[in-house]
Amino acid sequence: MNAEAIIATEIKPQLVEAFGRQTANSLVTQATLAYVSTDGAEEERYEAFLRSICSDARVLGVWGEELSAEKLDEWRADYAKHAARLSEISQRGEETMTAQILDGRAMAKDVRGEVIAGVNEFKEKYGFTPTIAVVRAGSDPASVSYGKMIQKSFEGAGMSFVLHTLPDTATTDDVVDVVAMLNADGDIHGIMVQEPLPRDIDGDEVKATILPSKDADGVSPINAGRLAQAAPVGRDPGVPDYIVPATPLGGLEILLRAGVEISGKRAVVVGRSNIVGRPMSFLLMQYHATVSMCHSRTQNLGEVTREADILCAAVGVAHLITADMVKPGAVVIDFGFNRLGDRWVGDVDFEAAKEVAGMITPVPGGTGSMTNVILMRNVLDAAERQMKKRQG
Repeated sequence: MNAEAIIATEIKPQLVEAFGRQTANSLVTQATLAYVSTDGAEEERYEAFLRSICSDARVLGVWGEELSAEKLDEWRADYAKHAARLSEISQRGEETMTAQILDGRAMAKDVRGEVIAGVNEFKEKYGFTPTIAVVRAGSDPASVSYGKMIQKSFEGAGMSFVLHTLPDTATTDDVVDVVAMLNADGDIHGIMVQEPLPRDIDGDEVKATILPSKDADGVSPINAGRLAQAAPVGRDPGVPDYIVPATPLGGLEILLRAGVEISGKRAVVVGRSNIVGRPMSFLLMQYHATVSMCHSRTQNLGEVTREADILCAAVGVAHLITADMVKPGAVVIDFGFNRLGDRWVGDVDFEAAKEVAGMITPVPGGTGSMTNVILMRNVLDAAERQMKKRQG
């Protein structure tokens, strides 16, 4: 998987910068065909990939033969460096181990039990149960499936679920109107707008409309800002109550329940999305980690990730993080969920990385298992705060 990592983190970003995203995607697609159609070892397939790019007329027209040849040598050297690092790890017995598997399913079961107990207490105190309202525009199959999963989870925990659906032709104003109605409804304690939204809908405007106190998945810019400005644990937060996206909060929950020491550790987050990567970096900083954030423009990604005591991967690229990119003994939290052939895999090459890491989450059965129960906990917490505010 060394070649896949180099292509995704080093070669493609350089092509995008030099030729634009459309041409870069075309070059990579064409070269990938050469890669998969070449017999032999991975090194030989990688060589076919490189030659496809460096001999392409579009590349030669911009870089010329001399620079193209230099890039060919540079990318060959990158592969040799990654291969040497992996070989070094495999030959050093003291650095080879089998990681502790962080069982997200078991932890989620514990959290769910805690949520159910909290819901029962809430119902006994107030006479009703916390309610989430899910808003969906269009009929994206993944969104429909996820909505059903949310409904099953919430109702199974004794919570209430309300679904508001709009057609594919819905406008931004249509969705905003539904959200505004739910904001004003005292019987609704959490609001979640499912993505993807139809192309013509302004998702940022929709998110900004959600009342921060009812923002079940922490997507409101106000909640994002409060998280970014919140003080480290052990101090006065310095900001009003806020809600954190369920996926990164689930990742943090795994770390805490596994007894991982975060304070003073070096953490690396790969991926800068507003829903996972960024909030995860803020959560780690709250717990006193020193955090580096990597993304598609990060040069020599492996050199950065190998410094991480805690490595979080959230980019959506299958097996981007290879064993040679993991510091021996590191804790690896994999947020990825990608289709690879006939199976689902993470952003981390789990089978290889578990021989290097100290702890690691599997896919499936890791962070994904925590997301729904943390979403339920978010809504329960939001309902409790709303009721306390009403009672003065």
